[in-house]
Amino acid sequence: MKNKNITIVYFSATNVTHAYAKAICDQLLDQGWDASLLNITAFASRQRARLDGDNYIFGFPVYGDYAPSVITTWLQGLQGAGRRCAMFFTYGGRTSGYAHYHTKKLLESVRFQVLFSAEFLGRHSFNLGGWSILEDRPNENDFEVAREFARLAIDRFSQDQPAVFHLQRPFGFYHAINALSEPHLRTQRGLAQPVRITESCSMCRLCEDDCPTQAFNANTGLSEINACIECLHCVYICPDHVIACDARLKDDFQEFLDYFDLDDQMLNAKHSKIITNSWQAAA
Repeated sequence: MKNKNITIVYFSATNVTHAYAKAICDQLLDQGWDASLLNITAFASRQRARLDGDNYIFGFPVYGDYAPSVITTWLQGLQGAGRRCAMFFTYGGRTSGYAHYHTKKLLESVRFQVLFSAEFLGRHSFNLGGWSILEDRPNENDFEVAREFARLAIDRFSQDQPAVFHLQRPFGFYHAINALSEPHLRTQRGLAQPVRITESCSMCRLCEDDCPTQAFNANTGLSEINACIECLHCVYICPDHVIACDARLKDDFQEFLDYFDLDDQMLNAKHSKIITNSWQAAA
């Protein structure tokens, strides 16, 4: 029997991933395991994070087919030393993209042993900018899958020789990775890059202090356009509600649905799932 401790390391800009991380943690605790949460959303939290436990669960949202860029960079600086881990990803209804395969490869490159993965549905972060995708997710069915994920973690982490976890490489993966590595510098602010919209601000500086990429400047009320990853964390946490996306972002909602051939019926039919077999992440 391996040591009965699990650290859940997660990034959560708008609380969806946190909700799943907590549900998993609570189930682990109910089963008698020593479980703890490690929130690495803020830039400073990643700088001081120490991974010195025995088993890990990594939970991240999917941004444009991958875990957030700041997370993929951070992961490459870890030292897994053969320790076991599982992964889960949250996404707002389109697809989990390359996140499973790409993150598994990153974790394995720093010598973590990845045992299985999962993907969970949640409201889209751009709902804070006027969209309306899966506004009632996660729901109880989603959380039950999260609890099942926790029970599977106990089973797999307890085994002396757990099954090797393979994933099918997604079609076009290397082409996508090459495109991802090409520098892309913005010349103008994106619609989903928040700004302060009024002078009636208490200047608590939470937007600046908690920004995952140190992009937001509380003095100017603007983010640095090439550092902002459009996570909308500043919008979500602002106690004065004075930070917002460009109002025109709402107008892009229908274009997004049309481009990906999505509608409410298709979105609501999606379900959270655990991934233990090679083909499931590509389905």
